[in-house]
Amino acid sequence: MPSDKATAAAPIATGIALAGAAVREIAQHGLGLWTALALAGGLSAVAVGCGVLTGRGWLSADNDRGGQGNRTPVALVALALTCIAVGAGIALT
Repeated sequence: MPSDKATAAAPIATGIALAGAAVREIAQHGLGLWTALALAGGLSAVAVGCGVLTGRGWLSADNDRGGQGNRTPVALVALALTCIAVGAGIALT
């Protein structure tokens, strides 16, 4: 199994790239629905990566409480993936 640092690198790098692109787009053209979604997705991905890096993510053994754990990281992952998918779909059209 890869280390937590290697696992956390992908969402952090992707999130920074997506959030940076959204901020540039907001600076040039103003806030829109899709840029807000891209910004939220990028920040969510960074939050998930930081959670994995600090050991508070959904992959940590400390978070397993027999199904009673905190579901916030899972919600952030779902939000990030949805925003990335919608942003990619819009970019391709």
